[in-house]
Amino acid sequence: MPSRDDTAMDVRRRFAGGPAMGALSALAVVGVAVVLLFLVRDAAYRATASGAVALPSVVGGVFEVVGELGLVVLAGVAVALTWRARSRGLEHLAVAVVAAVATVAAYVLSEVVKGFVREERPCRTLSVRTVASCPAAGDWSWPSNHATIAGALATAVVVLAPVWWRLVVPLALAVGASRVLTGAHYWHDVVAGLAVGVLVVWFGTWALAPVAHRLLVRSVASGPPAWRRVLGQAYVPRYAAGERSASGVPATGESDRLAVQEADEG
Repeated sequence: MPSRDDTAMDVRRRFAGGPAMGALSALAVVGVAVVLLFLVRDAAYRATASGAVALPSVVGGVFEVVGELGLVVLAGVAVALTWRARSRGLEHLAVAVVAAVATVAAYVLSEVVKGFVREERPCRTLSVRTVASCPAAGDWSWPSNHATIAGALATAVVVLAPVWWRLVVPLALAVGASRVLTGAHYWHDVVAGLAVGVLVVWFGTWALAPVAHRLLVRSVASGPPAWRRVLGQAYVPRYAAGERSASGVPATGESDRLAVQEADEG
């Protein structure tokens, strides 16, 4: 019988989640970038916002669309991959569920931080024309919620299907950049928001996916047939739980079936 630690590593391998190597270095780089961008925030914002306004109006419209539609596309890909995870076993589904919860947690965290820091929007404090109208007073600036959600969704997609990084990473960066180009945020708001989204989802999923897997296994073992179908787990007779593939390697989903059987018998 596999130990709890073995199960945890097996679940984490579903999204290449080995030990959090380089975490401190990554945090240090992000911290330095945010500080440097903060020091030049007014000049960087003026140059970006003024440059965007000088472009044809249709380009400014594209910037606005990217900021909103980009999130819709990222969310759509994440939802599609979550649905696909149902058919790939409880280990994949556990990763998908935790990534979704962590995405919501990242957004909530950004809202809490914004309310605590209460940084005014640059379009309200600086005399600069902007592509988009300035958000209402009380809608604070740091960190960027759009960037946080974009970073969180992109990370959720990558942990579910790494091959999608070629689409979601540039799209998340484009969403963040659009928030400065339209005049809603400073650059350091965007960098901080992206960092919050990425860090919360990546490390949250790495830490909690094994726990979610154990809970899903127990719920399948004790839940009604309807709940099994919701999770994409059809009923498996006990005599079939030990079947293996022709190569002698456990077939896809067999570890889940064995885990469910053990939880059921326990």
